[in-house]
Amino acid sequence: MNDPKALERNWKKVIDNPEGEEVLQNLLEIYGLRTSHVPGDPYETAFREGQRDVVTYLLTLAQQKDN
Repeated sequence: MNDPKALERNWKKVIDNPEGEEVLQNLLEIYGLRTSHVPGDPYETAFREGQRDVVTYLLTLAQQKDN
């Protein structure tokens, strides 16, 4: 799929229901609420920040108003 807007709409469909909200909440608890910094390990810090960034992206989509 090459259309970014269509992909965003599809993601929103996945998370915009009770089951999707539950999954998103679980992802937030696992990856979004912890610190991504790991002292002395820049690679693990970068890896964790990437995980957190995915959850942040999904939260942003969930909070957007329908266009």
